[in-house]
Amino acid sequence: MTDKELRRKMEQSPEEGRRGLFEEYCGYVYAICANKLKGCGTSEDIDECISDTFAAVFAYLDRHTGADGDLKGIIGTIARRTAISYFRRLAAKSDTTVSIDSDSLGELSADIRVEEAAEGSALREAVLDCVNRLGEPDSTIIVYFYYYGMKTKQIASLTGMSDSAVQQRLSRSRKRLRELLSEAGITEEGFQ
Repeated sequence: MTDKELRRKMEQSPEEGRRGLFEEYCGYVYAICANKLKGCGTSEDIDECISDTFAAVFAYLDRHTGADGDLKGIIGTIARRTAISYFRRLAAKSDTTVSIDSDSLGELSADIRVEEAAEGSALREAVLDCVNRLGEPDSTIIVYFYYYGMKTKQIASLTGMSDSAVQQRLSRSRKRLRELLSEAGITEEGFQ
């Protein structure tokens, strides 16, 4: 469904328009919220973040009824801001700061391998950059398939594509991703 169709639907029947908007962009918002909250939030936190995002989107669209613009861009911006706000709130709750006088300081430093952690983080960032360079909807399909372990039928229902279209895009995306990873110097062993 195009942005114009969604806006027209929201003008005719706000409830149906909101439902259509949610169905169209739920997967997109989920990917943004889950990516920002991974490692600090639970699945319930992600669900709350998604709900708050759509509440903010609906409020924004109600206030700016005549405004034109790319809905995906508006929704993506609101989702990122909402997820960052959630991340900050959750990170503040799980305060993991340790006093230098603490007896457990030695235990923490022995368990943490700073070089390995930094290398792993840099590798993840480089891989994510390559995935993002695939563009939409290919990057979303790759993330759903490999990161969330979803089946192509599930991805098809989230993206509004047919199962065969998702399978074709996944096949092409894998090939393109291999090329991008190779260009970035990333192999199965890590950075080269």
